[in-house]
Amino acid sequence: MNKIIITIIIGLLTSSSVLARSTGCKEGNCENGYGKWVYTDKTTYEGEWVGTKKQGQGIETWPNGYIYKGEFKNSQWSGQGTLTFPDGSTYEGEWSKGFMNGQGTFTWADGKQKSGIWKNGKLKE
Repeated sequence: MNKIIITIIIGLLTSSSVLARSTGCKEGNCENGYGKWVYTDKTTYEGEWVGTKKQGQGIETWPNGYIYKGEFKNSQWSGQGTLTFPDGSTYEGEWSKGFMNGQGTFTWADGKQKSGIWKNGKLKE
């Protein structure tokens, strides 16, 4: 059940960031360099940009308390990163195309952990 909830949350986060209308670059260079972009829903991305795409290290923050800190490729979470949930739970590990893919650990707010290989947001058991 927890795997399904996590998958749904990740899907909503990724789609909401794509659908948010942008208000633009507020600081730095959001084309090729380091800059901060703020969306109309107050979601922010601060990090590296290449060809107007999120590329390299960055932090994406949502007004509802979700925070992703890690690597981006082609504006998607890809590489090593940590997603922090509003309740304090975290997933730390590998990402690909916006989903938990590869080795990672999910830690609930109460300290309980699940580690292993993830594929498309689901823990393979």
